[in-house]
Amino acid sequence: MVVLNKNGFRLPRVEREKFIQLMRLGLNYDRAQGIFCLANYNNIEKLQNSLADILKEEIAFAQTCVLCGKNFSCTNCKYYEACDTKNLPFTCVCPHCLRGDKPQKPQKGQMKLF
Repeated sequence: MVVLNKNGFRLPRVEREKFIQLMRLGLNYDRAQGIFCLANYNNIEKLQNSLADILKEEIAFAQTCVLCGKNFSCTNCKYYEACDTKNLPFTCVCPHCLRGDKPQKPQKGQMKLF
């Protein structure tokens, strides 16, 4: 499984039609940096399927913790099986903060949500 950061990730070069499809499904492309990022979440399931086809692997998006601002993967969460939004690029509470540990300051490049 590949975990992608919704704020920026790289993909191998894709053909023109596939690139246009990705843009229509909600991605933006920054030519200067050569990275894709999510612009909207309306077609997230179709987008995940398209990215999985390109990367030839299952795709998941990193979550952003609402308390500390860290990006994290859902795979280590104790609520993984019961969660309706697992592996989607939304906000949640990271396992560290869920345990009640003191929230850490976000690392450089991470957005603080408060």
